[in-house]
Amino acid sequence: MTSEEVIVQPKKFTPVCVEYQQKIRESFGWDSKDDEDVLEWLQKNISIFNNRWNNDYQINHLNDLIMEIETKDDFVVIGANVTEEEIMTLSNKSSLIVADGAIGALLELKEDLLENIICLVSDGDGLPYITNNKIGNLRILLHAHGHAKENLKNILEIWKKWSPTPKIIISHQTLKIKDPAVNFGGFSDGDRAVCMLHACGKNSENIQLIGFDSNKIGPWTGSSNINKKMKKLEWMKTILEDLGYVI
Repeated sequence: MTSEEVIVQPKKFTPVCVEYQQKIRESFGWDSKDDEDVLEWLQKNISIFNNRWNNDYQINHLNDLIMEIETKDDFVVIGANVTEEEIMTLSNKSSLIVADGAIGALLELKEDLLENIICLVSDGDGLPYITNNKIGNLRILLHAHGHAKENLKNILEIWKKWSPTPKIIISHQTLKIKDPAVNFGGFSDGDRAVCMLHACGKNSENIQLIGFDSNKIGPWTGSSNINKKMKKLEWMKTILEDLGYVI
C-alpha cells in the first residue's frame, strides 16, 4: 500500500433491539450457528456472483447509506400491508425505506417513487417483486439468516445479470463483528428497516410507518409459512413498540 492509498472503514452506528434476536431464535427453536454459517457463506461467495459486490463496494454503499440517513429529517417505512391509498398519498419528496416484497406496491402503483427509495431491506424472499429489474439501481440491505441461503442464491443469480446491479450491503443477526456486514438490530424485514434508521440516529418522531399490521399477513409479503409469519409479526410488534411506535 502506498502512502496515497487510504483504507476506507465502515461508518459507525449504534445497533438497537439486538437483544431480541436471541429471544426470537429461542422462541422458534433456531440455532444461532445457522445464522453464522449463512453469513459466512454469503460473505465468502457474494463477490463470486459479481465482483461489484466485493467488500470495498459494500463499504462504500454502507457509508453512503448512513450519510444519506444522517442528512435527511423525515422517513416513511413501507411494510407488506401497505394499501393503494397509502401509496398514492406519498409525496414525491418522501424519503422511503421499503421492506422486501412491499417494493411491489411501488412498482405496480407509483413507479416514479422508486427514485425516492433510500434502501430496500430484504432477505431474498420478496418474490416475485424483487426480480423486477427496475429495482436494479437500488441500494439493498441483504439479510443473511439461517434459513435464507437458497433464497439468497436464487436472487443473486438473477441480480448478477442486471446492469446496473443492485448496490448490496450485507446485514446479519449475529453477535459477531463481521465487517463490512452490519447488524443494525431487529429481526424481520420491517422492524429491521426501522432499527436501521434508529441505529443511524433517527427516532420515531422522524419516521412514519405505513403497511405495518401484526394481525394479518400483507398482500405484498413474499413466499412465507403462514404460522411462522404470524408469530414473526407478533415479535415485530414487540420490537416496534419498544422503539416507540403503536402497531
